[in-house]
Amino acid sequence: MIGGKENVKMSLTNKTILHSVQVKRSQLRERLHIVDKEGIQERRHRRLHRRIYNVEAPNYVWHIDINHKLIRWRFIISGGVDGFSRFVVFLKCIDNNKSKTVYGCFKEAVSKYGIPKKVRTDQGMENLDIARYMLDNGYGMITGKSVHNQRVARMWRDVYEGVLSYFHDLFFYMEEESILDPLDERHIYALHFVFLSNINHKLDTWNEAWANHRLRTTSMTFSFIWKRKVF
Repeated sequence: MIGGKENVKMSLTNKTILHSVQVKRSQLRERLHIVDKEGIQERRHRRLHRRIYNVEAPNYVWHIDINHKLIRWRFIISGGVDGFSRFVVFLKCIDNNKSKTVYGCFKEAVSKYGIPKKVRTDQGMENLDIARYMLDNGYGMITGKSVHNQRVARMWRDVYEGVLSYFHDLFFYMEEESILDPLDERHIYALHFVFLSNINHKLDTWNEAWANHRLRTTSMTFSFIWKRKVF
């Protein structure tokens, strides 16, 4: 079995939380000891010591990035996470990575949740308008390698498992069956016409589940942590 109880729990959360299926942590731990006792011991010996991440409060830092798992079919996922609460402030499938398009996703989130003190992104040109907005209004902008944007990187793993993997496999299947040609502009137009809104609906559903699942350490949801500190 690959992964530990946290990975298994997150997988169950992604797939079942909207259907009101609950698994007790004690039951999960007990079953893992039965089916993967050797794996548990191995993971204990090679456990990573991660750097401690501290943020003062909600809206102090937003971590923003784009995901290219569906780029073969010209679908791009733009997302932003509050660094303090891990509350997802926006998550949207778009058909290009132009700066003005990504900025539109960011501005929509600002209209809902307010302006963060800082934004953390990679050095891609798609973030240019966000950087200009932040600096022109006296706020901070942090840029660096995408792999170091830890908060949003973790989110992408769960988004792929919970939403994007389905469409990734479906589109490849359509290619194998000669239903879809990613090099044909007409096919891409039709694919976007049919699936863009569907992908966004699935992302919204995932985001709702993510915001409202309880954390092991606090027994609170990301949504509750964010709202409690802001209001």
